[in-house]
Amino acid sequence: MPDPKPNTLSQYEQSGVSSRGAEDALSGLLEHVLPTRKFSKRYPLAADIGYFANVIDIGNGQGIAFGTDGVGTKVVVAELMDRYDTIGIDCVAMNVNDLICVGARPVSMVDYIGCSFTDARIFSEIGKGLAEGARQGEISISGGEISQIREIINGVDLIGACIGHVSLDHVNTGKGIQPGNLIVGLAASGVHSNGLTLARRILLGGTPEEQKKNVHKYEERLGRTRGEELLEPTRIYVKPVMEMLDAGIDLKAMVHITSGGFSNLNRVENDNIRFVIDPLPPVPEVFKLIQDLGEVSDAEMYEVFNMGIGFCVIVEGTREVQAVSEICKEHDVATHMIGCIEPCHGKEVTIPECNLIGKGQKISPA
Repeated sequence: MPDPKPNTLSQYEQSGVSSRGAEDALSGLLEHVLPTRKFSKRYPLAADIGYFANVIDIGNGQGIAFGTDGVGTKVVVAELMDRYDTIGIDCVAMNVNDLICVGARPVSMVDYIGCSFTDARIFSEIGKGLAEGARQGEISISGGEISQIREIINGVDLIGACIGHVSLDHVNTGKGIQPGNLIVGLAASGVHSNGLTLARRILLGGTPEEQKKNVHKYEERLGRTRGEELLEPTRIYVKPVMEMLDAGIDLKAMVHITSGGFSNLNRVENDNIRFVIDPLPPVPEVFKLIQDLGEVSDAEMYEVFNMGIGFCVIVEGTREVQAVSEICKEHDVATHMIGCIEPCHGKEVTIPECNLIGKGQKISPA
């Protein structure tokens, strides 16, 4: 894989997404938001803000889990392809995959569509995808909102908010992780719904003319067009993970691998541990193509993309690894034993094969 090019800005930042800017913006937001948790004394939060979802204590040992997420610039690919029937799956996936990380069973979701136009065919296709995502995630779509705001949005933006149920004594934020535990990676279906701004710039080009042409370009390495590859729906992990929990498998943590890549493991509420990703699972061809064409460094690839692993579960030992793998096989989800937990002063992710280290949400050369 190519060495990083000397540049003050990462390729992702050059594409228009600033990870450092997002961190600063979040800090400014949280300064005011964090104190609000004391405003609802009757229904306190059961976890700290910062994990994939949070849980409201509604009494009698029961909790409502909730979270929100959107499809991001994957919608741009749908617009270029004039195909909107799968992005609803992505919207559901990004929400329910976050919710199960706290051990909750997803229950229902509402959607928000911000748009500069209304088109019956396009909205019907969006609804078709939402329904299929709901079927896969075993949830209902209980409502939503369409907001025509052409002064703000050019096209369509799709966002969801999801709730689930979990007993308070089963809320899981990774506090039970111990050195010696093993990391099982569940295969992604493709790029999913993160890093599309960089993936689009590299695979489709920067100008509207290039994008319209390249989105339909057949790529031998992928066995389909570039647009079809980028539009592949995000895998929904609800059924296998719920089956693991129902079977009584002791999952020390569940982690959705989204923007930030394997550094999402650092979001667990546990310190003095190191996630060692070794051996690396096979890298899907789409990521090799993005890296080759864009000359993107290993560090940036593993920070921006899932690199073939869409979800991780942390388990105690090989017996649990086998049980997880058998359940995933029943659901046609490939698994890889991708590492282990070591003691550490602080918290970090290391990828020895690429000589990378992740602290917080940042992955850099070690």
